[in-house]
Amino acid sequence: MIQLIILLLLVAGCPGAPIIFPSAEPPVAVQEPGEGLFQDAEYCYRRQAYRQALEKYIAYRERYPKGPHLLQANLREAEVLGLMGDWGRSLATYERLLAVAGLEPAVSLKARYGIGRASFKMGNYQKAIQVLDSLTAADLPVSLRFSTNALLAEIYLKQGRIAAAFARLRIAASDLPAGDQEWFDDIKARLVEAATPAELENLANLYRDSPLSAVLLLRLAQTAREAGHRAEAQKWVEILKERFPESKEAAQAERLLTGQKLLVGCLLPLSGEFAKPGQNVRQGMELAAQGTILSLRWKDCPADPGGAAQAVRDLAQEEGLVAILGPITSGSAQGAAQAAQAVGIPLIALTQKTEVTQVGNLIFQAFLSAQAQVRELVRYGTANLGIKNYAVLAPESSYGRTFSQLFREELNVANGELVTMETYPSGCRDFAGVLEPLIALGNNNPDLPPFEALFIPDDLGAVALIAKQLAATPLKQVRLMGTNLAHPAEGQEEQVRNVDGLIFTDAFYAGDPNPAVGQFLDAYRRQFGEAPDYLAAQGYAIVKMLVSLLEAEPTVTRADLPQKLLECKNFPDLPWFRGFSPERLAEISIYILTIEEGRAKILFGPTDYQVRP
Repeated sequence: MIQLIILLLLVAGCPGAPIIFPSAEPPVAVQEPGEGLFQDAEYCYRRQAYRQALEKYIAYRERYPKGPHLLQANLREAEVLGLMGDWGRSLATYERLLAVAGLEPAVSLKARYGIGRASFKMGNYQKAIQVLDSLTAADLPVSLRFSTNALLAEIYLKQGRIAAAFARLRIAASDLPAGDQEWFDDIKARLVEAATPAELENLANLYRDSPLSAVLLLRLAQTAREAGHRAEAQKWVEILKERFPESKEAAQAERLLTGQKLLVGCLLPLSGEFAKPGQNVRQGMELAAQGTILSLRWKDCPADPGGAAQAVRDLAQEEGLVAILGPITSGSAQGAAQAAQAVGIPLIALTQKTEVTQVGNLIFQAFLSAQAQVRELVRYGTANLGIKNYAVLAPESSYGRTFSQLFREELNVANGELVTMETYPSGCRDFAGVLEPLIALGNNNPDLPPFEALFIPDDLGAVALIAKQLAATPLKQVRLMGTNLAHPAEGQEEQVRNVDGLIFTDAFYAGDPNPAVGQFLDAYRRQFGEAPDYLAAQGYAIVKMLVSLLEAEPTVTRADLPQKLLECKNFPDLPWFRGFSPERLAEISIYILTIEEGRAKILFGPTDYQVRP
């Protein structure tokens, strides 16, 4: 049912190769043996298609044992094995590489780091510490020096050795400009969370002048306040402000003592026909805001531009309001955006309508867009499956027309061919007559279907009926493709049985093995007694992102917020949300999913983007 509601709501990676203009007399390039294979592997690696990359790196190593990229292929192979979770083979590959006689020092250092990392991942902390500690004595490139010390901090933290972890993290901080800020912040947050008040105080005294000590003092103030010891909390705040007056922690401490929260308006349909999706978004937002500096102010949003604009103006009167989230319907998005731009309040619209950002520089969009879905689906079909010829069968609706047009455009970019495009009345459930033109094409040459994939931008019920009727035709082997509307929900077991092999997109998948997704699922179920859908996940992601930004910089104003939003990238606990593009559109990690044995499974998803040093 929720997919049908989303359909009503929404009716309104890897970039393509650049165009190269050759010179009048292009030079004749002599390609090294295996160069094409290695570059193919690198392309897959950059796109995070790790299974395909691994196959190509291994093929290069086996076919070209003296190739110029052999060492790099070995390093990549070991890294990709780890990224895929096979740390045993990763370790063996690094050790095999390190045994090569006369190995280049730069490659040797990377292989030693890889051995330390693989040992850590396999739980052999002692070996990992031994390898990495010896590595720190070498003359390391700055980025590798950061990664080595950060990884040692990670290992010590796993062992509960707080002081040793902090000491290594402090060393890593000096190389942070060449390191991974996200990873550093994540270790720091987990370290102060794990430390006891006595450990925090000892470290704060030992490293009194280290800027990293500011977070220790803030945590001491927080724990004292949570325990009801206000005077002690005040003491730590004063020490923090005295030692690090210009730090973001000092600004956070002020808010901690006063209990002042930052106000964010939420413009959602809380009544009427869209109340259910509005409630799902609200629940995700509430979960993300618990125990944070954010206070959410709810406003029921009418599904018309005028009512939405008035709701924005009402919210803008709230003292201290820094931003508005919503609305979620395309019909209300434009009016809300225009009103927000006029009154000078940043607004993040949770709608598929990407054009809404054209209203002005204060307007952002954060929702799974039709263009993003189609782009990733076509790329996966052409690059990963090698499909060249496609057909489209779409409903005669705004949704169907939008997706059909975008599919045609993306095929042009990907050098795919659209063999034919057919339509059917929206809501159709008898496809016998509709399928005749497609089947006739297949009858012309039963051994070689005229197209390899059929794109159907409709809900799972329609896709399943079409698949069932195609099963007895020459097109039974054609690959079916769909949008997030085809994502199976509870109670759709019958339809799922008919669509084995279907490939479709979505921006949230409850079966993702990423620990961050599992933590969100568990917390949501505990809070609301049900599983979250994409709408709940999107509400959670947007508020969680704001919490991350505003807790780090609590003095941000309405005027500052748009630029800060553009600077926010990659969140460890939000694998499906990567930030905003310069055009203020959400950069969402899209899942490519399939149906296998009656269940949705990942072919490619946000977990593949989690590249850690």
